[in-house]
Amino acid sequence: MKKLLIILILFSAVAFSQDKGVINGKVIDKETQNPVPEATVNILNTDYKTKTNEKGEFSFTGIPYGTYELKVSSLGYEAFIHTDVVVLSSRPADVEIELLVSTITTEQIDVEGKYFQKSTDVSTSSYNLDFEEVRRAPGAVEDISRMVQIMPGVSPANDQRNDLIVRGGSPSENLTMIDGIEIPNVNHYPTQGSTSGPIGMINVKFIDDVNFSTGGFSARYGDKLSSVMDIKFREGYRKRFLSDINLSTAGFGGLFEGPLFTQKGSFLFSVRKSYLNLIKGAIRLAAVPDYWDFNLKTVYDFDKNTRLNFVGIGGIDNISFDGEDSNISDDNPYGKAKGQQRQFTAGFNLRKLFKKGYIQTVLANSSAFLDYTNNDIRTDQLKFKYNSYESDFNFKSEVFYQLNKTNNVILGGSARYIKFKNETFYVADTTAFGDPIPETNVNVKENYYKASAFAQYTLKLLESRLILNAGTRVDFFSGIRKNAEGSQRFGISYSILPTTTISASTGIFYQAPEYVWLTSDPRNENLRYLRADHFVAGIEHLFTPELRLSIEAYHKNYKNYPVSTLVPTYVLISGGTENGPNLLFGQAVSEGKGYSRGIDFSLHKKLTGNGFYGMINYSLSESKVTGLEGGERAGSFDYRHNMTIIAGYQISNDWLVGLKFRYTTGRPYTPFDIALSTYAGRGVSDFNNFNGARFQDYNRLDLRVDKKWNFKGLSIVSYFELQNVFNKENVYQYFWNEYKNTEGTIYQWKFLPVGGFSIQF
Repeated sequence: MKKLLIILILFSAVAFSQDKGVINGKVIDKETQNPVPEATVNILNTDYKTKTNEKGEFSFTGIPYGTYELKVSSLGYEAFIHTDVVVLSSRPADVEIELLVSTITTEQIDVEGKYFQKSTDVSTSSYNLDFEEVRRAPGAVEDISRMVQIMPGVSPANDQRNDLIVRGGSPSENLTMIDGIEIPNVNHYPTQGSTSGPIGMINVKFIDDVNFSTGGFSARYGDKLSSVMDIKFREGYRKRFLSDINLSTAGFGGLFEGPLFTQKGSFLFSVRKSYLNLIKGAIRLAAVPDYWDFNLKTVYDFDKNTRLNFVGIGGIDNISFDGEDSNISDDNPYGKAKGQQRQFTAGFNLRKLFKKGYIQTVLANSSAFLDYTNNDIRTDQLKFKYNSYESDFNFKSEVFYQLNKTNNVILGGSARYIKFKNETFYVADTTAFGDPIPETNVNVKENYYKASAFAQYTLKLLESRLILNAGTRVDFFSGIRKNAEGSQRFGISYSILPTTTISASTGIFYQAPEYVWLTSDPRNENLRYLRADHFVAGIEHLFTPELRLSIEAYHKNYKNYPVSTLVPTYVLISGGTENGPNLLFGQAVSEGKGYSRGIDFSLHKKLTGNGFYGMINYSLSESKVTGLEGGERAGSFDYRHNMTIIAGYQISNDWLVGLKFRYTTGRPYTPFDIALSTYAGRGVSDFNNFNGARFQDYNRLDLRVDKKWNFKGLSIVSYFELQNVFNKENVYQYFWNEYKNTEGTIYQWKFLPVGGFSIQF
């Protein structure tokens, strides 16, 4: 006992020793990406202060463990305050801070720090999140997509999936970028032809920050209609090797980082394995997902102005639905089904800085393999088989040039080569509306080509109070007859007061039809580019530097959306949230149209010295679609009222509590004709009432506690959540249980305690 007591005393003395931490950082110009030397950096509410060197770098040592705010100011730039800098014992806190050029004609340094910042080539609908805001978000279980779902204008389809429904649009309309490299899908078990899936692949500890745009984005981004999620990965630590062993709801894994050959480079690598079988019942899974994922980033500096990045992300997924369980379970409409998927994206990004800007060139490849089968639960007959391979080689380059203090231009272009294989079998059947589907037997291989070119111009006037944006782009796709489209985009923002800015944007956005749609029928080469016209106007006001209110009104018109001739009431804008491929059977025509309009309200409070942080986001919207028949109907993503509240408080440097409450109006659906369904022994929808019913309203409360422990050379970061605290029975969907010959209900997640921790050393 004496020996044990001595060991515990010694361990406590070491574990809770008052060793201090380190903050390392770099300050760069947000537009040109060049380092900013002689910038003043101070830690708010402390006496720590320093200046950046000629490389824009700075460092603080002997910092007590905790969470800090860094204020950065420099002659000719707008001062900026970077929040959520967490100092741990296990590793230095690394930050990269971007400053915007100020056109104010004065020899004084701008010392009025800003907490909110956005790129000058974006006028509206832009939001920024840093790593800590993503990591600590209640209910998100450290998944970037689930955090973005709470942003204004974004609606989640259901608890089980990471679908992003942005201002009424399909999940297939969203673009995701990581360090300039396009990622087709960042989720496990992805819906091919969409950006959806149930579980994220991105390791949140790789994220430096996220810029998310819900509309009116610049001409730099194309071939998508609704949103852009631009993720920046951090670098690995260059001075020594560090490790992070972690366990959470998503799985068990490790993260490793360190110098790459020399301190001129670094690597950052993670691997994770699932174990969701332990909580299968609570999250109402009809089957147990089995997956691996991998994240990788390497950096190498050839010289002070030339950097090569390599980014890789991949997932290996397997899943099967137990046939016996499906006979008795109301939670499984899939019958006997199994599938496997493999997806990988890897790319190089070479950036060359010069005095007035940079040139960036990307070479990347994305590959995906999908294999699904589905058998009848009663006869074991093969009902559906899908086998697909997709490979996309992408080359693009762009140059940013700062003409002078008030004029910027970005020019760029890309070329892509796509290999696509589609083998589909679907037994002859009828749709839920009674429309006949002939036996489908597709086996095609296609090669496609895409190309684009763009120009984006920014003009700052009246000492940056007035900012004008104009852009144009051309997109080409070889897979359709009318294979090229041009589009224009415009934006304006004006600071009527130092704390108040009004803005507006408009533009034409095009997106090529998905490959999986084109290969379902040779006649689908007659499909056209999908089109959306955006009109956005808004106002932003700062009550205090860290408390921002933004209100935006938008109207989005859709044209040329594919409609299946077999299901003439269904416009594919309502798809993309299904498991498996986002399929279109048979011939389609570009006759679908619709609109989405609404108002987005957002109140955002950054975490500052008072310990409070949070968001209140509310959207009032309306979405309508028109197919070949049935007239104008409510879109499947017409949620009307959508509100999310996040509130948190940092009790101390190592304790933090937060909550999330979400409410949405029930989404539209088409009910079954019970009499006909019972007679037919399968689900028959009431085709006279397309999207005429609504699910019950959705609401859910999540609570979260975060705790950090700092030992000598080792940290433990943990969290614990209570999801759906009041065990609300939110309905996901209704289906026809063919074994019981009655309507069944699939519910969303019930009350679920989850948590996780990481050991960093």
